[in-house]
Amino acid sequence: MKSNRVLIAIVAATFVVTTIVVATQTLLPLLQQEAVAQNATTTTNQTAGNQTQGGGGAAGGAAMANLTQADFGPVTDNLNTARESLQTNDTTAAYDAVNSAGSGLFGLANDQGEQNMKAVLQQFKPLQDSIDSTRDALRNNDTAKTLQQLNTADVELLKITQSLPDGEQEEEEEEEEE
Repeated sequence: MKSNRVLIAIVAATFVVTTIVVATQTLLPLLQQEAVAQNATTTTNQTAGNQTQGGGGAAGGAAMANLTQADFGPVTDNLNTARESLQTNDTTAAYDAVNSAGSGLFGLANDQGEQNMKAVLQQFKPLQDSIDSTRDALRNNDTAKTLQQLNTADVELLKITQSLPDGEQEEEEEEEEE
């Protein structure tokens, strides 16, 4: 009985966090339109700071120039599959999905070319760390921590994708040109 209450609480918390992530992704373009001028100034200042610090932030942005939000679809799908599998107590499927998300992330970095790979992996590091922590929590049979880490991975993925172009419009434009 107690485990059912815990499971219900975990499922409810996951639902709330997922709803927040979806709402954020839906509202983000509207908020970004209002802040375009401010973001341009901030980005210029941050880029200058990154170049002087040697932090690789500007290089990471340039290295990720070919990526779109659509490129991260398989990573998102694998994280969602892991969450769904966890909710049905299929930890093996959850573990496989988390591994696939990590592999997909590495594949995206690899696709940016050898010269850009290090910079892109640095940009992906917070997300990769969350995926690694999720995998560790699964190994330890810690369902609550696994869900927490999946939610953290979703947030880190959102941080990466919110600055990227959608990808669908570019594909449509390419088709029209042909």
